[in-house]
Amino acid sequence: MMPGLFHSTYWGAGFDVRGLDQDMRIKGHDFTTDLFRYDETLNTTYYGGFISFGGEYTLGMLGIGGLWERWGLRSFFEAHAGLYSANTDYNGRFTPVGLDPSKLGLSQNDVAFIGGIKFETRKQLSPRTSLSLLSEYEYYSSVPDMRYNDGDGGADGIVNKTQIGNDSAFSGRTSLRLNIGLGSAGLYPAQ
Repeated sequence: MMPGLFHSTYWGAGFDVRGLDQDMRIKGHDFTTDLFRYDETLNTTYYGGFISFGGEYTLGMLGIGGLWERWGLRSFFEAHAGLYSANTDYNGRFTPVGLDPSKLGLSQNDVAFIGGIKFETRKQLSPRTSLSLLSEYEYYSSVPDMRYNDGDGGADGIVNKTQIGNDSAFSGRTSLRLNIGLGSAGLYPAQ
């Protein structure tokens, strides 16, 4: 596919389970006395399927491919996109010193799109060792957050209730990775 840009390509599909767990603990106190403790968990589990596309590409079209290959560098990418069921559970507990605690438990189900792209440039150091520069970017269309009761009544006199809200998130990371193969086989097939 797209000769001149890609050496090889692949398509894939799969099932995925992943989670976002958020835990918070707050202790309130003045200079000498504890006043309250607040504990909260907001956990989301994503179940779904995805498709992916990836392959090895060349930088020859940019005029630096020959230099890239002389240095022994290989570049890869992968893109994935999927639909997931996002199941969220919230548990909050507020405990003022000397009083009974108040608790709140909420649940919510949503549908989320998760998509991402990954780039890797790799230099093989020996048949069983390589060094990679890896960059990954991922987008979540549905990430829960909490919307708390602020105790303020609106124009209609209804007090806002604490509820699970919804937002989106983007993550990115770049890392340098040393790959060491165990056993006698090489890490990668020959070019």
